[in-house]
Amino acid sequence: MRIQRTTSPSRSRRLVVATSAALLLLSAACSSASTTAASAGNTSSAGSAAAPATSGPSAASSAPAPAAGSSGAVGAPTTGKKLKIGIAVGGQPADWQPAQGEVAQALAKSRGWESVLLSNNNDAPTALKNATTFINDKVDAVLEFNGQPSTNPVMAAKLATAKIPVITYDIAQQGWYFVGVDNAKAGDQAGQALGSIAKAKWNCQVDLVLSAEGAAAGPVNTARTGGARDGLKKICPSIPAANYVSFESGGAIAVSTPAARDALSAHPAAKNILVVGINDFGVVGALQAAEQLGRADNIMGWGQDGSAITGSSVDPHLAGSVEYFLEGYPVYAFQQILDKISAGQTPAMADSGTSPAALVQPCPVTAAQAKTVPALADRVEKVLASGGAQTEYQMFCPKSAG
Repeated sequence: MRIQRTTSPSRSRRLVVATSAALLLLSAACSSASTTAASAGNTSSAGSAAAPATSGPSAASSAPAPAAGSSGAVGAPTTGKKLKIGIAVGGQPADWQPAQGEVAQALAKSRGWESVLLSNNNDAPTALKNATTFINDKVDAVLEFNGQPSTNPVMAAKLATAKIPVITYDIAQQGWYFVGVDNAKAGDQAGQALGSIAKAKWNCQVDLVLSAEGAAAGPVNTARTGGARDGLKKICPSIPAANYVSFESGGAIAVSTPAARDALSAHPAAKNILVVGINDFGVVGALQAAEQLGRADNIMGWGQDGSAITGSSVDPHLAGSVEYFLEGYPVYAFQQILDKISAGQTPAMADSGTSPAALVQPCPVTAAQAKTVPALADRVEKVLASGGAQTEYQMFCPKSAG
């Protein structure tokens, strides 16, 4: 668990030292999450990307935020209560997760607010400890992404007792503002898109449909992966039920690949193969498994979340993905919830994917369309330059998508 803080100007001369009992399970996922602070034209970074993953004390830095009435970014409010925001990133091995924390801290800083950034390390007990840390730090609100949501009800009870509002990304929890995509809609879009390709290429003659599940995500997995199967069936209803095979991907290539190898080995006669799943990494793991087995000539996948569809190393068998622009979720949270809390106009609770506090528009893209989408680092740079004036969907989703 890595702690990073930004502080208001009145506390800018202090050095805050925090202790952590959690082992940094996935240091690569959060090592690049840095706090950047600017004062009088000078910039300093908090923490070190090369810090050792130990259970001993971890350093946190303090840095000045813009003075009251000033703004470091376009569109940042200059009035209202100065908040202290707790930010919990997931800690899974995906570059968008530390980027999500970076965007949130930058938006807080532009408002002259304080922030505390922690990683859940993709570990339920660590997420619970982080909630306790936020309570002890007396934050005014929490931004939460917990990919292991079994502890969310306990965390919700603790934070509710402390009267701290929580905004959750993509995984609904009663009493927490929901910011995210309509997972069932996104899944349906993914399935229909892949089905359309299979219909054009194979006339829906599909021997095997692999589903890369992520059971730990609970209803999110049901909506996304199940929704993808439902969407596929709308286009190719003749695929026999026996041709649908699920395996546990954990939403990670390292987990997905060996599990998919087993699934493929159990169906040696299958030639035309489709892959759907909870996210891009789960799907790509299956595509890599087919490559390893020499069975990738007729395999196609369509992911969800967009984490593996942009950049220079896109798997050639990944036909497309539904982009969520996950690193940009804080823009929705600040614009539609936190700024209102700051202004004393706390919005009514909206805690479900069907009735969200902020709905993220999914952006289904083919691999060809995705080539026009900037890479993650460039997207973050552009979002921060705009001060969160627009969502990433507005900025980057190709007009031809969907």
